[in-house]
Amino acid sequence: MDVTAIRKGIRAGFAWQGLTKLVVQIASWVSTLFVARLIAPSDYGLVAAAGVFTELLVVVTDLGLAHGLIQRADTTAEQLEGAFYVSLFIGVAAYALLFALAPVIASFYDMEILTGIIQLAGIGVILGSLKSVPLAIAMRRMDFRYRSLVEMASTLMLSATVVVLALLDFGVWSLVWGPIVGNLVMVCAYLPLMGRVPRLRFPFSEVLAPVRFGLKVTWTNLLYYAWSRSDAAIIGKVLGERQLGMYSMAFQLAILPLDKIGAVFNHVLFPALSRLQHDLRASQEVFIQQHRNLLLISYPLLFGLAAVAEDAVLVLLTAKWSPIVPYLQGLCFVSALRVSGVLMPPVLYARGKPGLVVNYSLWALAILPAAFLVGVQFGLKGVVVGWALAYPILYFVLGRYCLRDLQIGWLDLFRPVVPVLVATALMAGSVLTLTAYMQHVPAAWRLLGAIAVGALVYMVAIGLFYREKLTDLWGRFLVARRGSAPEESR
Repeated sequence: MDVTAIRKGIRAGFAWQGLTKLVVQIASWVSTLFVARLIAPSDYGLVAAAGVFTELLVVVTDLGLAHGLIQRADTTAEQLEGAFYVSLFIGVAAYALLFALAPVIASFYDMEILTGIIQLAGIGVILGSLKSVPLAIAMRRMDFRYRSLVEMASTLMLSATVVVLALLDFGVWSLVWGPIVGNLVMVCAYLPLMGRVPRLRFPFSEVLAPVRFGLKVTWTNLLYYAWSRSDAAIIGKVLGERQLGMYSMAFQLAILPLDKIGAVFNHVLFPALSRLQHDLRASQEVFIQQHRNLLLISYPLLFGLAAVAEDAVLVLLTAKWSPIVPYLQGLCFVSALRVSGVLMPPVLYARGKPGLVVNYSLWALAILPAAFLVGVQFGLKGVVVGWALAYPILYFVLGRYCLRDLQIGWLDLFRPVVPVLVATALMAGSVLTLTAYMQHVPAAWRLLGAIAVGALVYMVAIGLFYREKLTDLWGRFLVARRGSAPEESR
């Protein structure tokens, strides 16, 4: 694919991913906020504790095969079929091991119910192994439309399942069955992309090439899992399921832009930059532009949430979740830095440098769990402080690797986002000022007013800072519309 076609694919990818993610996110958060009113914080803690182990098995069974297949210039039918069966075999074996170890894990946490939760949730490991190769096929084609629609259908079914089961008083089991149903929808949608039932007979040598690359990705993912889930493992063991549930909800809210919006950019950027890996200048331009766009969307959400956290938790989650407010605010500031770094690993993967991501993950594994072990002695506040002190070091390490490979400097990266930072500061300041003068107003109205004022201030500021770019985009839209008018009239 040439550069023009890839840029067109990037625009199409963001259009489809952005539109479907908007629908999905509205449905997902409506269901999350609704279910949080019905289910106890300790239930969220149980699911988080189980997730420490089920997510580990998902990483292992994936083997990085999807990345290995996407990154290659060409693939053969034998490679795809071989990778499919390798992934499936490892998935089944991993689930069998998890099923057997579930009672041991439950005993470690001293949570008896965890045995059944882990054994049921582990079915997602097998389902994940079934969709790995078909997903790679879709991404090699840069078919973001198909992926977006599949993910939207999956998340809508997940959300509906959780809500219905919660209303039927299934409690913690509603949180377990939801992801299983969502994964099953994905598998049913992705498997037809294989084109035929994969043949069991294939030369293993055909699978070695993507496996070699994938193993490096898997090694990185395992390291990422170890440091990114170490906070939940430590909190669950030391502070118990209720405190883990509180932390998990705060963390889930704080990483919303990282987890949802950042995922949209990652899904589009990795396959696009893989096709551009030999064009340094185009890779530089795409990365800098998308980094700015990501911050443009995510920063007002993060800092706006931090500013209205107290009212948002009280109104949307009820008073039983009020203790999470200071943890949520602290994690929002940490997430601001994490959002800035979220596009860097995909850049290094796309440019064939997974070893640099491994190095970064080793740094993270050496620093973060130690920070959490010390911090947890002071409760959840100490864990959040651990994040705030340790992550800036890791961000600098990752940024240095990425920017050096792209041959750009820190100023090249941050100069385009200065208007975003200023607009975000103006927005946050206006929200804090408004809420300070509206203490006598009911929390729900105060929250609505803060959201309206913050959104207005941010949009006006962005409009002023990026006036020329917006005018240019509007002009292109009008030209395109005039150009299509005769066809529409015909």
